[in-house]
Amino acid sequence: MTKTVTSLFHSERHAIIAASRLEQAGIPKAEIDIWTAPINLAPLLEDEGVSRADAHAYSEGVMRGGSVIIVSCADHDVGKVVQILDDEGVLDLDEQRASWQSEGWEGPEAPARSDEAGHGRVRIQSREDRPIRE
Repeated sequence: MTKTVTSLFHSERHAIIAASRLEQAGIPKAEIDIWTAPINLAPLLEDEGVSRADAHAYSEGVMRGGSVIIVSCADHDVGKVVQILDDEGVLDLDEQRASWQSEGWEGPEAPARSDEAGHGRVRIQSREDRPIRE
């Protein structure tokens, strides 16, 4: 099964460095997306299985100058992907959301955490491979 790993970085530069490391580790470039504009980001993430609250938090992070990386990978690559993202300074989405809320941001209510990653830095979603249509 394919997984989608989503993470927030402080800047585009940090995201590009992380993406480069992912490629060096064998993740195909076509499976790594970097978002630096919030337009349509939240709906895209929701389509990928990210909760509405998290999708809007990622979009808020991009509006505040951050960048989002979305990686599609096989189950057996998830640990490697998460480790690389952690090594490159991925931001903790839960901490960022709490900080923004203390400043008055009113995003959707965050769901209870049940992520496979077990922490607030990344979100991992299972995805069934979609059949190719001819």
